[in-house]
Amino acid sequence: MKTEALYLEVYRQILNDIKTGVFARNQPLPAERVLCDKYHVSRYTLRTALDLLNQAEVIYTMPGAGTFIQPAFLTQPLTQFYSFSSTLKKDNITISNHIVSYVMRPVDERLCRKTGHATGSAVHELVRLRSGQGEPLMIETSYLPVKRFPSLDIERLENGSLYDFLTAAYGFEIHNARETLRPVMPLPQEKELLQITGTLPCILLERFTYENSACAEYTKSIVRGDKYIFSVELKK
Repeated sequence: MKTEALYLEVYRQILNDIKTGVFARNQPLPAERVLCDKYHVSRYTLRTALDLLNQAEVIYTMPGAGTFIQPAFLTQPLTQFYSFSSTLKKDNITISNHIVSYVMRPVDERLCRKTGHATGSAVHELVRLRSGQGEPLMIETSYLPVKRFPSLDIERLENGSLYDFLTAAYGFEIHNARETLRPVMPLPQEKELLQITGTLPCILLERFTYENSACAEYTKSIVRGDKYIFSVELKK
């Protein structure tokens, strides 16, 4: 390596090691001494490369705790109706679904307040783990009225979009939707499914989808806080 470009080469090597998983995102980088030995450079050269990575927002430093690798965020605009599957596919991200559970159950008082469905009426409760590039991103729990959707093709939903299935099977047409977001701490079983270690806040995203004036779908999603940025664009 040329001396004048040494720090740039180290910058590129660390960046590649992050992209290829040698260094895990949202985890601390090894100590400077270890990195100097790994890349065979002086501490001055290493720190210059780390400064570049910090400026590029690839890493960040927490005083007293060390230097950490920034998580890779997925940006989801909230300015129009969307599906996570469509958004991820546009970014060439491989999507997979895992059915965690499925039951047909009566509406309780809490769900009645949320959706307006009559207490005791039947709904499908579908829980799916959504992953991108093999990484768990969110747990989605969807409630669908049996009166509107008599049955669900669980095998098809394991491999495809819920909205695509409802549209094809039942002529489902979305007229409007409402969403709320708030930070939450995941429950132990949610941490296990999302492969969260330590303390990591998540985002509770609740979506109410309406067909005419009736709530045809209520979905609550526990989204990893280190994986998603939700954006809104305001225009005057």
